[in-house]
Amino acid sequence: MLKSIAVVDDESDLADLFSEALKTSDYDVCSFTDPILAYEHIKENPGNYSLLITDYQMPQMNGLLLAMKLLEINQSLKVIITSCCQELKCIPQFRFIRKPTSILEFLKIVNETVSSPQLYFSN
Repeated sequence: MLKSIAVVDDESDLADLFSEALKTSDYDVCSFTDPILAYEHIKENPGNYSLLITDYQMPQMNGLLLAMKLLEINQSLKVIITSCCQELKCIPQFRFIRKPTSILEFLKIVNETVSSPQLYFSN
């Protein structure tokens, strides 16, 4: 059973865009523009989330560190990292979406990640 998806991006326009696209596809979504607040919220409710979609480059805490800290709390959490940096594709346990991307491609990757039983991906 799919639980909530957490979307974390310090650019509020992108956080809103991704969240609305997911809600339109019938996902339960909680979005954050502050990675520290996202961490604190998810840490208090670790079983409520099955997928984290986070931007890599954010102030205070980057998306990779956020994902690693949350995986210490919930090892079954699936992770998608968004970034304009190509080199992040080398992290096998996370999916990667290079920005900018179309909403259709974004939703395709989310759907594949949600439906996949594995936590390790090859991008």
